Amino acid sequence: MVKKLFKTLVFEWRLRRATKKATRHAARYGKKYLVIVFDGKPVAVSMQGIKNLIRQRRFVKSFTSAEAMKRAIYVAYPKNRRPCF
Repeated sequence: MVKKLFKTLVFEWRLRRATKKATRHAARYGKKYLVIVFDGKPVAVSMQGIKNLIRQRRFVKSFTSAEAMKRAIYVAYPKNRRPCF
């Protein structure tokens, strides 16, 4: 029980850190950033990075960038631009 509590606390801490990083990078670089779970850890990745990972076959062959948007925990848009859907 304590082990499960510790794991959830660590996951939530990593999630908060990833969302802050995604927001900061979206404002700085003007790109859309997603927070996705990769290997059991929440990670902030740009949409351009997702597309590169798909091209490198790091995901299943049928995985698309639209599917990544659906599965994202958090999406950070640039402040100075409208979100493009």
